[in-house]
Amino acid sequence: MYNYNHLYYFYVTAKAGGVTSASNHLRISQPSLSSQLKVLEQSLDMKLFQKAGRSIELTHSGAEVFGFCRQMFEYSEKMTEMISKKHPSSTRKLTIGVSEQIDRNFVADIVANFLKKYEMDKRPKVSVVSVNQHQLVDKLRFKEFDAVLSDSTLTDNSFHDLMKVEVPVVLTCSNQLEVKADESEMNSVEVVRTITKDNAIQWILPSPKFKFRNDIDKFLEHNGLNTKVAFESDFMSSLVHATSDEIGMGFFPIIFVNQSLRDHNLKMLGPKDGFWKYNLNLTCHEQNKDDRLVVNFADSFKNMCEVREA
Repeated sequence: MYNYNHLYYFYVTAKAGGVTSASNHLRISQPSLSSQLKVLEQSLDMKLFQKAGRSIELTHSGAEVFGFCRQMFEYSEKMTEMISKKHPSSTRKLTIGVSEQIDRNFVADIVANFLKKYEMDKRPKVSVVSVNQHQLVDKLRFKEFDAVLSDSTLTDNSFHDLMKVEVPVVLTCSNQLEVKADESEMNSVEVVRTITKDNAIQWILPSPKFKFRNDIDKFLEHNGLNTKVAFESDFMSSLVHATSDEIGMGFFPIIFVNQSLRDHNLKMLGPKDGFWKYNLNLTCHEQNKDDRLVVNFADSFKNMCEVREA
């Protein structure tokens, strides 16, 4: 009889595509995991992994063993899911992974919309965890997250796209700030031409590590706009506040600033259809795509996007 733990460690390592990700998931040290994988190879008398550049891949024998392990452990996972889904919603916990680049206020509104669908004593517990893109993929692959919200596509055969939305990126400034580009009379080309001539313009920008920052930088460079940065931050909400406080001008996905526009803290320069499009993706594990809680959360995500764009 083979050691169950060794087989599970092998299964997780193969699924993760490497010892580093697997050891993080299993919460054991890399040397310890590597040692136990070697014990399994010795007991089977076969090589399960081989080096592929800086990473590892399954050998032919390893792929065969993984096929049996996958059947064994996925049936166990399905049984656990079946049992948990039969529990009342009030005893369920929904864990949502969120990219560091998504506005926290927007996420809070989605969660509130979702929870309001349930009576007080029947509400599930929702936990929101903000991590980087690599961690989103790893934790969703191992179903540590029930769903993840990101502005990048998560590609994996075990993932299922619940919802994709595309929203305009708009240019905003404080409602008190006087600028030559009038929101009601200029299209996007005219706005750019006007602000290009204004050397006093300063910008509110997200951190350089953001994918959205890269999109902004490309737009500024392409249109010959000055790049004098007054303020940059890892937090989208702080960027919105800085813009409304007359620190400078900023580009934002419209769903992140609609409330500020309605409250007249910000004004929009140029057309409502924006300067380019921003994508948001809600993704779950393939095995969770029919989970009623996950589906309801996806509906709340869709509802909030529609409300904020209205």
